[in-house]
Amino acid sequence: MRALQLFLSLSVLFPCLLFAQVYTFFENAATLPTARCAYPASKTREILPLAGKWTVRLPDGTTSEVGVPSAFEFAGKVTYEKTFLLPKHFGSSLLTLVSEGMGNRCEIFFNDQFVGTHVGHSPFKMDIPAEMLRPDGENKLSIVCDSRLNMRTSFPLRSQAFDKKVYAGLFRNLYLVRSAPIRFSEVAVRYAVRDTLLSPNLTLRRTEPVDTQVVVHVSLAVSIKQFNLRGFQLTPDSLGRTTLRATAQLFLDTLPVTPSTELGQFEAESNRVHRYETTLQVLGAALWQPNAPVRYRLKLVLRTAAGDTLDDLEYRLGFRTVQNRAGALTLNHKPIFLKGIHLAEELPQAASVMSEQDILRDLLLARSTGANAIRFTDIPHPLTFELCDSLGLLVFLELPVRNLPTPLLTQSSFFQQAELALQETLSLTQFHPSVIGYGLGEGLDLRDARTEQYVQTLTNLVKAATGSLVYFAPKTLLSHTVWQHIDFIAFTDYGTSFEHFKQLGETAKSLASAEKPVLLLSYGVLAQPDNHNGYSDPRSLEHQAKFLLDRFRWLEDEHTRRSAVCGGFVHTLYDYHLAIAPILQASERDKDLATFGLCTLQREKKSSFQMLTTLYLGERAFNPPVGNPQTDFSPVLILVSVFLTAFFVYVLNGNKRFQETLQRALVRPVNLFMDIRDQRLYAAFDPLLMLTLLSLIWASLLAAFLYSLRYSEGLDFWLSHFFGASRFKEWLNVLIINPHLALLAFSVAFFVLILLLPLLVRLFITLRHRHCPTYLQLLNVCIWSWAQWVVLIFAAAFIERLENREFNYVMLLLSLFLFLISVGRLLRGVSVVAELNRFGVSLVGILFIVLSLGALVYWTESSNHTFAYLQYQYGLKNLPIQPY
Repeated sequence: MRALQLFLSLSVLFPCLLFAQVYTFFENAATLPTARCAYPASKTREILPLAGKWTVRLPDGTTSEVGVPSAFEFAGKVTYEKTFLLPKHFGSSLLTLVSEGMGNRCEIFFNDQFVGTHVGHSPFKMDIPAEMLRPDGENKLSIVCDSRLNMRTSFPLRSQAFDKKVYAGLFRNLYLVRSAPIRFSEVAVRYAVRDTLLSPNLTLRRTEPVDTQVVVHVSLAVSIKQFNLRGFQLTPDSLGRTTLRATAQLFLDTLPVTPSTELGQFEAESNRVHRYETTLQVLGAALWQPNAPVRYRLKLVLRTAAGDTLDDLEYRLGFRTVQNRAGALTLNHKPIFLKGIHLAEELPQAASVMSEQDILRDLLLARSTGANAIRFTDIPHPLTFELCDSLGLLVFLELPVRNLPTPLLTQSSFFQQAELALQETLSLTQFHPSVIGYGLGEGLDLRDARTEQYVQTLTNLVKAATGSLVYFAPKTLLSHTVWQHIDFIAFTDYGTSFEHFKQLGETAKSLASAEKPVLLLSYGVLAQPDNHNGYSDPRSLEHQAKFLLDRFRWLEDEHTRRSAVCGGFVHTLYDYHLAIAPILQASERDKDLATFGLCTLQREKKSSFQMLTTLYLGERAFNPPVGNPQTDFSPVLILVSVFLTAFFVYVLNGNKRFQETLQRALVRPVNLFMDIRDQRLYAAFDPLLMLTLLSLIWASLLAAFLYSLRYSEGLDFWLSHFFGASRFKEWLNVLIINPHLALLAFSVAFFVLILLLPLLVRLFITLRHRHCPTYLQLLNVCIWSWAQWVVLIFAAAFIERLENREFNYVMLLLSLFLFLISVGRLLRGVSVVAELNRFGVSLVGILFIVLSLGALVYWTESSNHTFAYLQYQYGLKNLPIQPY
């Protein structure tokens, strides 16, 4: 009895322990409360740091203490809370919450009163109403962070295969800014660079040098917002005037390069916004460029009539031109060849919590390869732009939009979030000359006409705010009117053959037609850690180095021949984690690590790092060794097929009753079912023996199919689509690459399912008749109805060894045919044994199957939008895709 109690207790506790949620937070000891903020310099505004210890309420209701900035990856809502004292003088000031990055969906409360909501990871600021403040008292800030992504309201949407892991939480700096209730609110800058002759009346021959100077016209638009001025006093001048005056001026270091320009004068008035525009002209301007990153200071000052400074802001900005000229990318009118690297912000023990020292180290590591451009596929830390300005690195910045079907791309909620994220990004980067390109997404589907609407709307948004370039990467390169809206013909290459890559490049060149530059937006291949089998092994480190070598040489040769190719970006500087573990990583220690990197996640350099450094610095590069790769071979399916065949022959020859029953099941199933009904066939050993044989056949077939598709991105995609970042998906990965484990697991699963099937049949029969056949009778019917599957007893061996797509299709169709025959025989057998009308049983059975499949389709469509992804992946038409 005690043993039974112990067994039952373990049966209950083991699943609970297996699926118990572990709440892990990632912190970075280098991010101190005194860390530099990505906020404009100001002498009048006061910053109140919020970094440090916060109390968190976990999804299970427990509380703990963590440091902020911090990130987490588990699913659910986490409430961050912090109490602090506000000085008394804050009562007559305006308080603004500034976040440099939090997510995914955050609700902000101040003293238990709702302030606002933010979706996504882009930096933002949010004013806190004065009536919520408790000056000279204790205040509480609460932020509810929801890490769960979905297909409707989150940004980005729910992760699919090979998407980067999205961390949630308060993972970047967070602080409060105190300012006067009359302050500069929005600042927008546009500029135009002109080259003018110093001697315009002088006639020069073509051989004589032209002496020019650079003139920059800076268009400045400023909003001054006045909040509730109750209790706020302005100091009048000697004549009693309280007029406010706003000015703007540009400096090069400490040297003024423009006179102080008045933006406007106004009288203080509550809840009023003043907007002013002016133009500043810089003569003999020095342009920002990678080898000389010159930047200016824009200083805005708001003064009272008495001359006191009420508010001020100081921005660092640079001037440069970036254009497409006759298919070439030019920076300051000089052609430039992009030697780029993709960066994904992540640290081994701190996840996405990056300090300024970490960011600088990664940028210097990238620049040491000779790279001149950095690509980000999500919004990086705001300090990154400041550091790239100083280091002279070009920045290409993209929205987190990857491989989305157009119906999801253009649904109103997602489209609004994409616009908001782009606006926040433009506002953040408009002063940074290093940011020259904005990406609208990767894998956009040009077969859907609505894609052009998405591209055109966001392109117009970028062009209205900045003169930078706009691009996207399509799923398939097609001739389309959408190319007229963007500045590059971009494409990607992840692990394809070199011949396929060259076809993509030639297609892109034909679409460019010498009018737009061709950009290899991303190219890279997964490399197995410590695999040095030579580049003939597609998962070796040498293959990764050879992959980069071949593609860069093609890019360089095309650029040298003055074609439209302007460079590319290697994917990626270092390894990072994926949201969903891929199949081929199941045997690795870190199962969701994307090993595209030139370096490991710990920043240890691979052979591909040395290869790229050699290429980017113009040194002589040598081909890596060819090597002797090991071939994948799993003899278990062949051995099992041989064993099953031998065992089957042995049973047929040694068990006459089994032989006769099998023969009747194949040839005269109705007579067999009648004997089962009349209880003339009432044995349990033979059907269980047959069930064991069938379970092993089904398991070997399924294991062989999956093993033959282990390199298929399609299989990985659909498993990720249906199961997401679940433990079940990780178990499937292990089973797919280990057929011996799959055989055991699948055979047990099939055995149990068939044992449960008679219970389901009994349930339906009892709804119609009180008299119901016994479980053993229905078990015999269920098992012998599937007897014809023995013809595939040796098929798994051929599937595993041939790994031929056409043969797999034939076997799949044959399996589907046998399944339909088996279902028909099962329904016929139930009608005979239960003495029910044959057509009625068939109708109920077919109706049950249809309703079950319909419910499954409805569930997966409502939660995963499967029809949209089917159309996206395979171009299927006339699917019932709902208008999102």
